[in-house]
Amino acid sequence: MRKYLLGSEPGLDNLLTMAGELNVTLDWLAAGKGPMRPAAGGNALTLSGDSGLPYGFVPVPKLDIRPSAGAGSVAVQEDGEADIVAFKEDWLRRIGVSPKFARLMVAQGDSMWDTINDGDLMIVDISVRDFVDEAVYVLAYGGLVRLKRLQMLRSGVLLLRSDNPKYQTEEVPPGEQPDLIIGGRVRWVGGSI
Repeated sequence: MRKYLLGSEPGLDNLLTMAGELNVTLDWLAAGKGPMRPAAGGNALTLSGDSGLPYGFVPVPKLDIRPSAGAGSVAVQEDGEADIVAFKEDWLRRIGVSPKFARLMVAQGDSMWDTINDGDLMIVDISVRDFVDEAVYVLAYGGLVRLKRLQMLRSGVLLLRSDNPKYQTEEVPPGEQPDLIIGGRVRWVGGSI
């Protein structure tokens, strides 16, 4: 604060901390514009403890695997993207995932096109380890990490479906299902347009 009062420019992280501690708006503190105090219930930025994240946001770790939406492969992330991305906690709960079980993964391949495209970022609920209903799951089968829509037939056969019609549906008979490991259920997908 002393350096700021003597004329040096604080970084954004310091401005956010000061705005939260002093209960003033970031616009007013940084540029002298707008109202000094945030409106009650308004868009004031409040920091959540030592995490440096705005209040109500939680970190979601990004896993270093890319489930394949193609023939099936494992790829290690090498693109230097951030390892953690923050999301609003109440939004995560609205999409059906507890924040402590949310993980980010990047899809690879085109078998789930156009529901999930190559390079799309996905939020995966890793608490789901068994088939629950027809949905898109991250799974390991035959030594490969895959991204498929699962469907259970009355006969007990589990279908691994691709949304892209150029890929064939695979059948996993009941005797082979113990070899299939569900790593989580995809709850959200986002990507470039």
